[in-house]
Amino acid sequence: MNKRTFILIAIYVITSVVFVVLSPVLFRKRTVPLLSNDRVVAVAKPPLVSKDNGCGVYVGKTRIFSLWEGFFNFPLFIYPFADGQRFLCIYDDDAAVLVFVVDFNTGSTKTVGSREWPTNDYLRKYLTERAPHVVMETKGVVRLPNYTELQEVSSNVTLLSVSQFRTASFPTLDLGLFRRYWKKDEILDELNTNRQSVWP
Repeated sequence: MNKRTFILIAIYVITSVVFVVLSPVLFRKRTVPLLSNDRVVAVAKPPLVSKDNGCGVYVGKTRIFSLWEGFFNFPLFIYPFADGQRFLCIYDDDAAVLVFVVDFNTGSTKTVGSREWPTNDYLRKYLTERAPHVVMETKGVVRLPNYTELQEVSSNVTLLSVSQFRTASFPTLDLGLFRRYWKKDEILDELNTNRQSVWP
């Protein structure tokens, strides 16, 4: 092997290593469009490097709320309702999965005759107490969804293609060139109107 060939191989190897090392920063998912009826209602922006500022949700240039992000705590899916005032969040809270709504609607959030969700007392208490702790920088109310909201989200998620679902989802692992997501069925399980467990 002559000197020139050796130098070229060395440059190739070093460049490849640098590319692989930097790809999680250079090519990671920077924005997640939040769609309702094929219309972008808001945009979520995961933090690029530091997770201290959380994942911000923006309407235009205004950050309306953030969700805490850590290595074991992060959003999985956010569904914006068509009114642009309510956002259903599915959140991986380490060993538990939270489902809650960030609500900016000053009117009533109750549906006449609707039952409380979930019916399991322990699960409802856990979600009610834990959800406000992962939401930051908001003037909205953090509450549990009602059955009508759950059914709307479930119906719309079911209709998404694999590509559409991934576009609207947050990766659980983002290495830039490789991303891992929760499956659609796993998300739908957390929206089950008969959900009984805190854990996935």
